[in-house]
Amino acid sequence: MKLKNNIKLKLLNSLMLKGKKRTTEKLVLKSLKRFQKSNFKKDSKEFMKISLLNSAPSVQIKQIKKKRKNIEFPFLLNNELKISYGLKSLIKNSRIIRSQPFYKSFQLELINSSNLLGTSVNNKKQIHENAFLKKKYANYRWF
Repeated sequence: MKLKNNIKLKLLNSLMLKGKKRTTEKLVLKSLKRFQKSNFKKDSKEFMKISLLNSAPSVQIKQIKKKRKNIEFPFLLNNELKISYGLKSLIKNSRIIRSQPFYKSFQLELINSSNLLGTSVNNKKQIHENAFLKKKYANYRWF
C-alpha cells in the first residue's frame, strides 16, 4: 500500500509544473480513464506497474573525473531510483509529442511501454547496452 502511494506521489510531483497539483491529478486521471475506456481489458493499476517496470533502467552510468579524464562506469540502482528514473523517462518521452494533448501522449507512451514498444523502453535498452560496454570499470567505485 505504501509503495503504491509512493509511486503516485512521485508521478504527480514529477509532472507538476508551477505548483499546480490539481491539474496534474486531472491529467493522470484522464489518461488512465481513457485507457480503461479503450478496448483493452486490463486493470489500470496493473497496467501502470507493467509499463513502469518496462521503462525503468536497472543500471546507470556515472562519470568521475580522475587526472583530467572522465571515466564512465555503471552502477546498480535501488528500487526507488529505478521507479523515479522510469517515471521520468515516461514523462519526458510523452512530453516530446506536442501535436496531442499531454494525457493522450502519456496514455500512448504507457501502452507502448507495456507492450515493450515505446521510446522509454528503447532508452532503457540503450542505457543497458552502454553499461555493458563500460563494465570493465564496474569494480571501481571511488566515491
